[in-house]
Amino acid sequence: MSRIFGDWEGSYKELPRWFNVVQWYLPGTIVRYGASNHDSPNTYILDRVFWAFKPCIEGFAFCKPILQVDGTFLTGKYNGTLLIASSQDGNRRIFPVAFAIVEGETKEAWEWFFFNIRSFVTHEPNICIISDRGTGLLGALRVELPQWRNAHSVYCIRHVASNFNKEFRDTDLKEKVIAMGKYM
Repeated sequence: MSRIFGDWEGSYKELPRWFNVVQWYLPGTIVRYGASNHDSPNTYILDRVFWAFKPCIEGFAFCKPILQVDGTFLTGKYNGTLLIASSQDGNRRIFPVAFAIVEGETKEAWEWFFFNIRSFVTHEPNICIISDRGTGLLGALRVELPQWRNAHSVYCIRHVASNFNKEFRDTDLKEKVIAMGKYM
């Protein structure tokens, strides 16, 4: 397998070149990344990467003015967190907007993610951010990012219902909480 596709380290070293190729062949696609040399001056380590494809950037202008944001943990040889911002089109379908791989769901990582979204994806002031109740995410939106000052922040009803179910352990009530949230 490694003879065909290369090993982990070789693939990892090719990432900056891959980012540049993506931008070259998909003009208007945004890729921003940060790397540092933690161990030696000749070895760079990818710290973060943000990307948004041109069709996603252009298409967001035709979506509802909402961004649903969440993160999921990456497992395997390289750990981190995949951050995703999506929206909803006129047919109520999920529309991907932007992505990032960061060190975790920290306040600093969310600040960087939202900074890049505001810088490269949308300048629209009145956007609704739908999220879980992650402290890093909420801290980034409420304190450090003045360019998101006019954004409205609400909680995802599925996350609220899951937290409700952890407390009361009643799936019927959980479904009723979700139903209430859909029609509010």
